[in-house]
Amino acid sequence: MADLLESLRGFISPDLIARTSSELGESEPATAKAFGGIVPAVLGGLVNRTSDPGAMGSIFNLIRHSDRGLLADVTNTVPGALGSAAPVGNQFLSEIFGNNLGGVSNALSNYAGVKSTSVTAILSYVAPLVLGFLGKKTHDDELDEGGLRNYLNSQKAGIMSALPAGLGSLLGLGGAGAAATAAVPPIERPMHAPVTERVQHTPPPVPEKKTNWLWPLLLGIGALLLLLFGLRNCDNDKDTETVTTEPVTTEETTVATDTDTMATTDTGAAFTEREIPGGVVLNIPPNGIESKLVAFIEDENKAPDKTSWFSFDRLNFDTGSARIQPESQEQIDNIAKILKAYPQVNIKIGGYTDNVGQPAANLKLSQERAVAVKAAIEKLGIDASRLEAEGYGEKHPVADNTTEEGRAQNRRIDVLVTKK
Repeated sequence: MADLLESLRGFISPDLIARTSSELGESEPATAKAFGGIVPAVLGGLVNRTSDPGAMGSIFNLIRHSDRGLLADVTNTVPGALGSAAPVGNQFLSEIFGNNLGGVSNALSNYAGVKSTSVTAILSYVAPLVLGFLGKKTHDDELDEGGLRNYLNSQKAGIMSALPAGLGSLLGLGGAGAAATAAVPPIERPMHAPVTERVQHTPPPVPEKKTNWLWPLLLGIGALLLLLFGLRNCDNDKDTETVTTEPVTTEETTVATDTDTMATTDTGAAFTEREIPGGVVLNIPPNGIESKLVAFIEDENKAPDKTSWFSFDRLNFDTGSARIQPESQEQIDNIAKILKAYPQVNIKIGGYTDNVGQPAANLKLSQERAVAVKAAIEKLGIDASRLEAEGYGEKHPVADNTTEEGRAQNRRIDVLVTKK
């Protein structure tokens, strides 16, 4: 029978640890240690609930009726990113830990040496991962509630041995977890050199009598380095001044993309100021989405229809995710200002991808990106009732998907005026 803990550890790749570390602002070793404690902690809490028929019935229903795509969904993001915490995952944690969730989180935070908010983010990622994995297993193996209980109990020994020290008692599993102090979880091994190797490679101490000449040499090297560092900072200051005084005259900006190769859209020779109702002045390109949207709204001869879509031209996401990159905020701010200036206007946000990959995954990504843009506009004070969001996946391409340039154009976020 496949080892449950090892199967789940297979999803915690070095790349996921690196991206999570960057997302949460933690070191990679600490992030790896957090994953190494959180995965068995969730499983330990789950095993503990097998002795409670009522709780196990609720948990089994959650697992059995989980979305078939939940496992794929969670593996397409990282802890802390938008869309990484599925609501059903939080419900799953509540069923497993109950009122003990806060204590478990604090214990894991102390164990890994990471912030409590980082533990919460990783827990919210691991919970739907476990839920999706067990949901697939119950379907594939046709397990009923009793079969799932037996399967979890068969994994108990391995899970208990991997728990951080002292956490077993907190989870109601007795003194389980003490062995964890002697066994580093496999997902941490790529991040650390064995302690014995560091000891063996430690050079022998230098006899004191041979160091009399060393201190002057070290002081001299330190002074030289400080001098070079100061000169380099001066050069950097000069470079920074040059950059900040140059006007922006570019004629092209990037469109939404999920690869490193980005398409460009001609938005005019330069940004120009345009005043809209309320005395608001936008600094926008003549052929950008803002100019086209305002022109459509103000044209009395143009009524809302289902074909007049306008594409964002300075909106980008992280590769393969719905996380909006910071440089995109300026254009989102402009769209919110336009909606505030024309309070009678409602819009629909459409998400699109190219045809690379599985259609279902593309559809999901496009929906998540459309929803992410909608949420970003709502945060700026636009009522949710004025906004819609829908993903269309690889449908409705605007360019040839057989070329990289065409695929980049098809990966986009569009806006449709639905009321004005």
